[in-house]
Parts: sequence; C-alpha cells; structure tokens
Amino acid sequence: MGTVLVGFNSTASNLALASIRDGFAGATTSDVGWGIAGFMIGTAAFLPLAGRLADRIGRKRIFQLGLALFALSAVFSAIAPTVWTLNLARVLQAISGAAILPASLSLVLPLFPESRRTTAVGLWSASGPLAAAIAPQVSTLVLAVAGWRVLYFVSAPIAALLFVVGLRVLRELPTPPMRQRLDIVGATAGTMALLAIVTPLMQGKEWGLLSPVALALGGLGVVALAVFVVNSLRHPEPLLNLHLLRRRAVWTTQLANFLVGISSQSLWLLWPLYLQKVWNYDIAVVGLALTLGPIAAGFSTVYFSRLGERWQAIRLCRTGAAIQIASVGWMVLTLGTSPNYWFVMAPSIFLFGMGWGMCVPLLNSVALKAVPENFFGEVSGLFNTLRYAAAAVGIGALFALLTEDSGPGSLIYYQRALVFFLVAASVGFLSLWIPMNRPNHSRS
Repeated sequence: MGTVLVGFNSTASNLALASIRDGFAGATTSDVGWGIAGFMIGTAAFLPLAGRLADRIGRKRIFQLGLALFALSAVFSAIAPTVWTLNLARVLQAISGAAILPASLSLVLPLFPESRRTTAVGLWSASGPLAAAIAPQVSTLVLAVAGWRVLYFVSAPIAALLFVVGLRVLRELPTPPMRQRLDIVGATAGTMALLAIVTPLMQGKEWGLLSPVALALGGLGVVALAVFVVNSLRHPEPLLNLHLLRRRAVWTTQLANFLVGISSQSLWLLWPLYLQKVWNYDIAVVGLALTLGPIAAGFSTVYFSRLGERWQAIRLCRTGAAIQIASVGWMVLTLGTSPNYWFVMAPSIFLFGMGWGMCVPLLNSVALKAVPENFFGEVSGLFNTLRYAAAAVGIGALFALLTEDSGPGSLIYYQRALVFFLVAASVGFLSLWIPMNRPNHSRS
C-alpha cells in the first residue's frame, strides 16, 4: 500500500494541470509541469540514499519516516499559496516516497520463499506503476466533486493510517554490521546531473533547446554524470553499485528498463493532454477513456509474473516490449484531429498496458536472478532509480516537443513526441536481444 501511494501520486495530477495552472495567476503549463517532473527527479535522486539509510538505521524506521513525511507533504501541496511552493512540496513528497520504496521491498521480500520471489518482485515492481496508471481515473472523480487541492490532500489521511498500521504489523529487520560513510558526493552529483539535463527540456519553450543557458546546463549535466559514475566506481559503498553492471544480465535489463521507462510514464500524460486539448473530451470522459490501460496492465502483470516462474522471463519481456512498440506505432500511424477513440486510442492504450505488464515488472526479476541474494537491494535500487530517472527525461522531452499542445495545429507536435517515444521503446526492445551470460554469483 505504501508503494501504491507513491505510484498514485506520480500521475494523480496529470488531468489537473489546467486546473492547477488556472489556480495561480501568471502560471504557465511548464511551471505546473515542474510539479510532475520534480516528483520524478526527487524520487530518482533520493532513492539510492534512502536505501542506504534504511540499511544503516532500519528498514521499518525509514519506511515509517517516509509515510509521516508523505502525509505532511500532501498537506503542504494542498495548501500551497503559489505554484512554486506547490512544486517544492511535490519534491518533498518525492523524497518521502523515495524513502518508502526501497524499504518496502526489503521488508516484504524475506517473507517469501526463494521459489516465489519472481512473483513477489513482479507484483511489488508493478504495484506502484499500476497505481500510477489507475490514478487518472480516480482523479476525475475527485476533480468532479472537489478540486485539485483535495486531490493532493486525500493522500494525507491514507499515509497517516498506513503509518499507524505499520507500527503494529511491521517487524524491523537486522541491519548490516558494516558502518561505512555515506556517499554524499554521489548523491550530490547524481541529483545535479538529472536536474541539469531535465531543466533545459522543461524550459525548452521559453529558452530554446539550443540557447546558451540550455547548452550550458546540458554540459553541466554531462560533467556531473561523469563525476557520479567515477565516484560510484571508486567509493567503498556507493549509492548505486555500478560494479554490478559488469554482469551482462544486469546492465542489459537496466538499459532496457531505462529506455522503455522513457515512455511508460510520459504516455499517461500525453494521452489525457491530447484527449482534452485536441479532441475536446470532458475530463470525466478522459478518465473513462484511459481505463483500458490499467485493466490490461493489471491482468498482464498478475498472469505473466506467475508464468515467469515456469518460462524464461526474458522471452516474456521481449514480447511485452514488442507489444509496446506496436501500441505507440499504431498511434503514430492513425492519430488525427477528428475524435475516433475506438479505432485510434483504445487499441493503443490497451496494448500498451498489456505489453507493459509483460515486460517491466519481469525485468527486475531477470536482473535479480543474475546476482546473489545479498545484492537484491542494490539491484532493485538501481532498477527503480533508473525507472524514475527515465520518467523525468521522458516528461521533460514531452514538454520540450509540445511547442503547441492544443488545437488541430498541435497534431504534428504530438506526433513528434510519439516518434521519440517509439524510437526509445524500439532501442529498448533491441537491447533485450543482447545475449546474457549465465548468472555469476561471485562478488562484483
């Protein structure tokens, strides 16, 4: 439920962008979009550090602290007086969500025998993104009877309830005896890299993608990324153990995870924007129109996570990635300015949900099978960090490519965004065909 809460809030405000923008004088769509991108950046940046803190001071403690901060950030978001205080509250929510995610898996996984962990990891990996897929439908109901402030506030009592239940039912796990220093340089460099790369994308309309400030920030991002990589390879206990990438099964799945993840969150923003601003669908109708996606993803995740215990999971991942390519490709070929939901949108949304459930949750399981159990936390941390980083890049790219987002003239810009996502998904699919070595359980 904690993971569901984080996933839900990653996309809950996608349908409320116009309402939030109208609620603040002078706010632009890009300003409001920072609330979504900031959530992804904050989650990706703090996830590895939260995992390390959980190892040091206790998984239950970090999980409970994350729930408490999540409740507070929901309240701060609901009462925010300006768009930028709202965005800062969303970053706080991202940091608290990042504390919840790694601790939740660490608390759950030991309860399952090894023979059932493929299912356990698959369902855990899927719970957050599935909640993100369902969130727009729930949001339409809240927005219809209340408003965007209530949409943010509803997470506060849920997080508080989970906090109380967690105190009673969760058991603390023993922490490792090693007490090495935290990787502060890695945390700083990684955050700077992601922020410097995404900012020029988010501000592309105002600055221009090739403007001096955009290029300077992009260069800073590249330098910061290089510092992060070098530091991670040299630090005795880095935030992300990049040595694990020496295992072909790990780096292959993480590469596919990142490339496929660029579109996984971004399309849930593109679809409602197009339905509202080009096809002029009412917000309640938009919520219904997106329902096929989470239904397909939920069925696909449950069925194929179990099937992955008997079949080669990598084959299911390849099939799922191919279905996602077909989904985006269908939209590229058929999307037009005249509403035609059942011919254009319905097949694409359904296929994307089905393909996602076959691919993404099982990717983490494939990577975990390539490492010994004491590396499960590090591999899962790497998986989720890259997933949120990919979401931040994808959302930034979407805002950069949507120079115009409403009216018939915006069709070409939506098509460009779809082509970008199609290319990323296609390269991700191809990466899954790189031959994988047999699992090597020696120390990386």
